[in-house]
Amino acid sequence: MYFYQLNHLNYTACLLFLTTLLSGCGSDPDSRPTVEIKGTVTMDGSPLQEASIQFTSPKTGESAYANLDENGRYSITFPKADIGSAYEITITPPVVEEENAMALAEQAQNKSTMKIPAKYSDRTTSGLSARVEQAGTNEADFELKSK
Repeated sequence: MYFYQLNHLNYTACLLFLTTLLSGCGSDPDSRPTVEIKGTVTMDGSPLQEASIQFTSPKTGESAYANLDENGRYSITFPKADIGSAYEITITPPVVEEENAMALAEQAQNKSTMKIPAKYSDRTTSGLSARVEQAGTNEADFELKSK
């Protein structure tokens, strides 16, 4: 009888331990860290200007974009990133925010000297990706070819 009670107590203790372990000690299994991705986009060795870069998670479908500055630099923040995932990249003409559209319509438009090849505008044909390795800041530079 004593042996049965001891084994029953051990079994109960093990069951409680495993339940706590499997539940993650109260942590949220869906929590994903904030990640900043920054870098530079060049085409044929020169900084790409007047363009936008978009990162899309193939895991969740979530995406974020940023317009490139005059030096081809960008910075994108994902509030909930997929660590270890390779994000798919597209490069397109700059995204014009609705609030800026009226101001742009009133200005004389300069023609862009760099034409972005069509293959970069689709994440399935761009050939560009960036793996997010850690929470915090990640860097990814891209070199595009015009031909």
